[in-house]
Amino acid sequence: MPLPTPTHHPDAELLARYAAGTLDHGPALIVATHLDFCPACRRHVRKWEALGGALLDTLPPAIMAPDALERTLARLTTGARTSPTASATTAGDPGLPPALRRERLAPWRFVAPGISGRAVQVDPAQGYKVMLFRVKAGMSIPMHGHRGLEYTCVIDGAFGDSLGHFGPGDMIAVDAAVDHEPTVSRQDGDCLCLIAVRGRLRIHSLLGRLAQTFAGL
Repeated sequence: MPLPTPTHHPDAELLARYAAGTLDHGPALIVATHLDFCPACRRHVRKWEALGGALLDTLPPAIMAPDALERTLARLTTGARTSPTASATTAGDPGLPPALRRERLAPWRFVAPGISGRAVQVDPAQGYKVMLFRVKAGMSIPMHGHRGLEYTCVIDGAFGDSLGHFGPGDMIAVDAAVDHEPTVSRQDGDCLCLIAVRGRLRIHSLLGRLAQTFAGL
C-alpha cells in the first residue's frame, strides 16, 4: 500500500542543511522521517547532495593530520559508549518509518490522559529532546508556546491547530513566535507523531504543566 503524499514540507534551507549534514540530530531525524514519506523532497535532497559533491570536486586537496584517523575512531568509540542507555531498546517496529527504525527508543510511558510518549535518544549536548507521541482521537496536546524551535512530523493519523491540518508525512517547524494547541479529531483517529524540541515549552495550563513533568519537555 503506497504511503500518503505529504502536503506540508521542510523549506529549501532546511533540506539543504540536511543534505550538507549540518543539522543537529533532532531536527535531522524529523526531516529524515518526512523524507521516508515524500519523494519530491527526496529528489530535492539528491540535488543538494549532487551540488555539494560538485563543489567539493573544485576544491584543492587538503593534507590531513597524521593522527586524523586515530582521533576520528576515538570519537566514534566514545559516542558508542555514552549514547545508548541500558533502558533503551532498538526500534525494530515495522510500523515505524525506516529513519526511526535505525534509532534507539525508550519504552512508552504515560504523559497525560490519552497521551503517551517514547523518548528517542539523541546527543543531549545539542540541546534537543526528541519524542514519539501517541495522542488518542478527540484529545489535544495542551496549549503551549516555545522558548526555542520545535519540529514535528506526523507518522500516522492527523492533527490540526491554528496553522493547519497535518496528516501522515507532513512536517511543521515553529519558533518562539507561535503558540498552538494540536488537536486530534475523532474522525482522524489516533495520531502518532515525532517531535524534536529545543528549549523548554511554555505551557499555559495547570494540566499542561503536569504533563510537561512527565514528558520532560
